[in-house]
Amino acid sequence: MTKYTLTKTEPAALADLKQQYLQQCSSALDGMWTHFTAAADHFAIVFDGKTVGYCIVNDEHKLLQFFAPTLNDARPAFKQVLDELDITGAFTATSEASYLALCMDQQKSVAVNALMYHLETDTHFEAAAFPSGSDFKCLKSTDLAQSVAFGVQTLGMDAGWLQGYFGGLIAGEKLYGLWQDGTLIATGECRPSDSQSPYADVGMIVSKNHRKLGIATNVLRQLLHICVGKSLKAICSTEADNVGAQKAIANAGFTSHHRILEVTF
Repeated sequence: MTKYTLTKTEPAALADLKQQYLQQCSSALDGMWTHFTAAADHFAIVFDGKTVGYCIVNDEHKLLQFFAPTLNDARPAFKQVLDELDITGAFTATSEASYLALCMDQQKSVAVNALMYHLETDTHFEAAAFPSGSDFKCLKSTDLAQSVAFGVQTLGMDAGWLQGYFGGLIAGEKLYGLWQDGTLIATGECRPSDSQSPYADVGMIVSKNHRKLGIATNVLRQLLHICVGKSLKAICSTEADNVGAQKAIANAGFTSHHRILEVTF
């Protein structure tokens, strides 16, 4: 049986293979998941002194990507990765066909984690219609404290993490806010992908007191128009159990053909 060497390495050392991997996926991958993969451990799969593939593993021993394009049969290498790195499961999108197939060979159970959305080429989406007296604008550095307080109150997230995350979005002019009577009632993100041009991930957060009023759908519609103005293709995702977000996303014009799956080995 062929024995491969698994060598922990930096993501930059696998940049060409990772770009090749993205290009063979049948649709763009969700930006949050590509962020997770970038922050996880990367391993080169080496045979006879040459890198024949790679895998990415998070700190919970879950596989996030596997790619070995030059192997006629990648199953032995995949099984070695599972055994040697003590892999307990995986996350994979249905648009990652080869990786998904290998996971299915070893799966004990499979559950849908999230839905991935895109726009069909001929999709027509309406203009945003916000409540009277409200103002939608790109946030500035002076809005950071209020946006962090909004995120903490609405999502219960850590203020320190939000400070860095929202701060980075604001610096890149990627975070927008909907204000009503001086109060921030919703935010919207438009994050152009660094690795999957011309795609951009969009998303929204609406305050608890302003939900079920169509605001989420209209924030997304406004973000779609922003994407068109920047020649970007919008994509987004949401958790499998977030029915409210799914309705808002569909109402904005998005379609979902792909899922992110959580696989247990």
